Amino acid sequence: MKHDSPVKPLFVMELANGWFGYLPPPEQHALGGYETWRARSSYLEVGAEPKSGRRSVEVLGQLAQP
Repeated sequence: MKHDSPVKPLFVMELANGWFGYLPPPEQHALGGYETWRARSSYLEVGAEPKSGRRSVEVLGQLAQP
C-alpha cells in the first residue's frame, strides 16, 4: 500500500483491535500457522489481503484527487 499509494507520505497503522484480525498474504496460508487459522475474528478468504490492499489504494486515489 505504501509503495502504490498516491498519498505521500503514508503511514499504515496496524494491530488496532480491528474486527477482521490479521490478514496474511496468500503465500502464508500454504505454510499454515496460527495466523492463517479460521476464526470468528478472521474469517476471510485466502485472497483477502491483496484485495483489501488494492481497494485501499483505490480509495486513497479518490481522496487524493482535488
